[in-house]
Amino acid sequence: MHRTERFTDLPAPWEVLTGGGGPPLLFLHGEEGQHGWLPHHSALAEKFHVAAPTMPGLAGSGRPTWVDTVPSLAKTYLALLDRMGWKQCILAGASLGGWIAAEMASMEPARFKALVLIGAQGFPTGAYDVPNIFLTPYRRYISFGYADPNGAAFRDMWGEAPTEDAAEHDLEVMEMAALVGFKPYMHDRSLSGSLARFSNPALLLWGEEDRLTPRPAALAFKEALPDAHLALVPGAGHYVHLEQPKSCAVAINEFVSEWVR
Repeated sequence: MHRTERFTDLPAPWEVLTGGGGPPLLFLHGEEGQHGWLPHHSALAEKFHVAAPTMPGLAGSGRPTWVDTVPSLAKTYLALLDRMGWKQCILAGASLGGWIAAEMASMEPARFKALVLIGAQGFPTGAYDVPNIFLTPYRRYISFGYADPNGAAFRDMWGEAPTEDAAEHDLEVMEMAALVGFKPYMHDRSLSGSLARFSNPALLLWGEEDRLTPRPAALAFKEALPDAHLALVPGAGHYVHLEQPKSCAVAINEFVSEWVR
């Protein structure tokens, strides 16, 4: 069971999907967009009280005019947590959402008992053959984020020709990605130094076949975070939470059980 909460008394309205019980966990989607309550949300909600906000500028969440960078996005999510009354929680983010989560953890490190980054953007990849979201048709780019773009996980979510609403959503996502990550491409070199402020446990959850943020990006996060633990998911690409939602939830559950107090 889940529900949609709406907060209209912030600088811009927010839409937040919530479900489950247990320790609070904030999950931030990335440039794959918000597509409702998905299997990874349900799997995580078996152990956690999950809140999954829709990124500002998409669907039911508005974007204040001053939000035009990832750090400014991070500030809006922190304000949302204030409004929700969440003084402390576990913070998780995937891809662009992982970059936002990393910025949040560097800004208010004591607020988060743990940080989970799933194929996070935010650091240069050091590779010249990484698919570029701005030079590739959007859904083609998304397909590069799956180890098996012909598999059921991709087909179930992306296989159909997009409806008019879905195409509009794709354009909104591209607009937000371009606004905050066009140049320099999907990274912030200042993040490395600021992440040292976050000393609580961090899980770096990476697909073994991640083409969009290859292994060196995970190692850069591991070097920047004082207490980081790298876990690789076999047979998964960049979007581990979409391609292998149960494996994603199990890895997060095991990490929290072992490392978070």
